Amino acid sequence: VHVRDVKSDGSVDAGYFNPNEINISESRVSLWKGLVKLFIKLQDKGYPGSTYTLYYYAEKDVLAGFYYQAAIGQTYEVVFIRKPSR
Repeated sequence: VHVRDVKSDGSVDAGYFNPNEINISESRVSLWKGLVKLFIKLQDKGYPGSTYTLYYYAEKDVLAGFYYQAAIGQTYEVVFIRKPSR
């Protein structure tokens, strides 16, 4: 997940790569119980309707939450750790 820009209306310019870019049909940010919540909906071959619901934990600098794989109806816990800049 690559978050490039968050706009004041809650829309997000984000990219998702696994390892090549996967189309995102919707992405937005909001607040939930004091945490920043990032919602991403994928719309691409193998991913139609799959979603990420992620929460930003500033103290650990990670996004953690849930990935819903729509094609098989399964939800998985996921964690994204920021790649150090070079």
